[in-house]
Amino acid sequence: MKLTKENIQFIDNYLKNSEVVYYDIRLEMLDHISSAVEQKMEQENLDFYDAFKSYMVMHKKEILKGNKDGTSVSYSKEIFKNFLVFLIKPYMLVGLLGLFSLFHFVEVKNYFSDAFSINNLFFVLLMSVALFQIFYFYIFLKERFYMIERTGGLLAILYYGQIIFFPGYGNNESPSNLILTIFFYLLFAYVVYFINEVFKFKKRTKFLLQ
Repeated sequence: MKLTKENIQFIDNYLKNSEVVYYDIRLEMLDHISSAVEQKMEQENLDFYDAFKSYMVMHKKEILKGNKDGTSVSYSKEIFKNFLVFLIKPYMLVGLLGLFSLFHFVEVKNYFSDAFSINNLFFVLLMSVALFQIFYFYIFLKERFYMIERTGGLLAILYYGQIIFFPGYGNNESPSNLILTIFFYLLFAYVVYFINEVFKFKKRTKFLLQ
C-alpha cells in the first residue's frame, strides 16, 4: 500500500517532535520508516496508524539512535571524506585545470587595484557564500542540514587560511598563482558541492511526497 502525503507528513512531524532537527538525517529516517510501514500495512493488512504504531514500538529506540550517531565525530569525518572525494571527480578537475590556466597564463592581478585587490575579491566571495547559505537554509527553507553545516566548516578553514597565506590588508602584494588556484578552487568546489547537495535532497523530498 502506498502512503499518502498526509501519512508522510505525520511521520515527519513525529520525527520533528522527537528532536530530529537536521533535515537530511530526518529524510533518511523518513524514507526508512515509510518503506517499513508500507510493507507492514500490506503484509499484516493494517491501516497506516496501526502499522506505524506497531513498527515504532519495536524500532523507535533503534531509529532515533541514528539521530545521535548522525551528529558524532566519526560521521563528521565521513562528510569531509565525501567532500575530498568530490574534489577529484573528473568534471571538478576540469575546473581546477581551468583555474590554474587562468592564473598561470593571464595576469589576473593586473585587473585589480590597490583599493580592491584579488585578495579582497576572495574575501567578498567567501563571505557572500557564507551569508547566502545562512539565508537560504535558516530564513528561506527554515531547515537545518547536518551535512551542509559540517561541510560548512571548510568555509572557516578557508577564512583562516586566507589570513595566513594572503598578504595583509594594506599590502600591495598578492599570493602566488598556486595559492590563488588552490583557494579559489576550494571555494568553487564548495559552491558546486553545496548546490549538488541541495538538489539531491530536493529530488528525494519530491520522490517521497509523490
